[in-house]
Amino acid sequence: MKRFILLSLVLAFVSIQLLANESENSHIVYEKGKRNWFIEGGANTNLYLGQEDKQINFLNRLGWGGSFNFGKWFTPCVGFKMELNAAEYFGSAFNSSDANFVKHNKKWDSQYTQNNLNNLQFQQFFAFNPNIDVMFSLFNSLGKAKEKRVFDMILSIGGGVLVNNGANVEYALNKDKSRIILSPTFNLGLQGKFRLSKQVDLNIDYRVGYVSNSFDGQTTWTSIYQLGDLISSAGISLTYKFKPRGYAKCKVVEDKTSELEYYKGLYNSAKQENDSLARANRTLKESNTELASKLSTQPQVEYIKKESNSKIIAILEYKIGVSELNKENRTKLKVAADIIKANPEYTFEVCGYADNETGSKDINIRLRNARANRAIDQLLHYGVNRNQLFKSTNDGELPGTSTRAIIIRQLDCE
Repeated sequence: MKRFILLSLVLAFVSIQLLANESENSHIVYEKGKRNWFIEGGANTNLYLGQEDKQINFLNRLGWGGSFNFGKWFTPCVGFKMELNAAEYFGSAFNSSDANFVKHNKKWDSQYTQNNLNNLQFQQFFAFNPNIDVMFSLFNSLGKAKEKRVFDMILSIGGGVLVNNGANVEYALNKDKSRIILSPTFNLGLQGKFRLSKQVDLNIDYRVGYVSNSFDGQTTWTSIYQLGDLISSAGISLTYKFKPRGYAKCKVVEDKTSELEYYKGLYNSAKQENDSLARANRTLKESNTELASKLSTQPQVEYIKKESNSKIIAILEYKIGVSELNKENRTKLKVAADIIKANPEYTFEVCGYADNETGSKDINIRLRNARANRAIDQLLHYGVNRNQLFKSTNDGELPGTSTRAIIIRQLDCE
């Protein structure tokens, strides 16, 4: 027993060291009722810690027993089990005591006692201990949950009863067969679990239980002995895990509040910039309207189609039904604006085209004009002189590109 306690302490120390190297739980794992049921069975050696039992040498107080239980893991951290332990216990009693399990035909040899007492009587009994325990996986609770963990430490806490059917009770005390020894118990267990396969684990078990002070009949009427007796056991067992095994994982919901606030700030900044651009666009449109009214009286004949003396400086293509400028077209207009500003002596035609095979005639007219107007507005935004620009539209074929386009030509060139 002492060696087993020492082994348990070593396993606990190793467990703490392994947990120190593991990260925090990365998932919250929920479990369905039909998963992760198991049965467990094993053999153990047992020790009853009564008041007078300490008079006997340790090895002579050990008895054999067995355990069987079944249970279920609800999560990798928490489970329950229903357990039945059956054990043989040995102890001692003074001749004058009212012990429950004295065997009068057998006495302890003084060589087996610690104090060479010859007035000790032999106690022997067999008891059952059914109980229900809640289990906690220390590794999965304190470290990262892993289904394929090779070694784990299981802490179990629960309660039940310790019962003897009266067969081992002293005859004089049980003539009417009414004396059945029964005591509630509080149990605490520690199990070292080694994973052999998906189905089977090998376990090293240690249990201690608290029982009534009078269960074995040995009571000493001093306050220090009225708290109760202890039962303990150490052994090995095997666990078989039924299908289906494993866990259904759900990702932990991360707190994205700070990230949301960051994007809200970006949105507000973009909205303010967009409002500023909208105001500038309205100002440009008003200026464009004013300039258009001033130029409306000027004769346009001199600009009409000098195709033979023209040079294309930009081609803007559009998708079906679209007149808005995309990023690529704005870049092309910026280059065209630089050319126009570098040639103030020339006039430039901005001609809008539309696809006559798609849409109605009225829609295509509006689309050609909208494309030309937007291109002119953007050129004015880039600083082009309005007097250098001439707007036109064309519903004819446009060789070399799509008929959904804007063509900017330099007129009056050599």
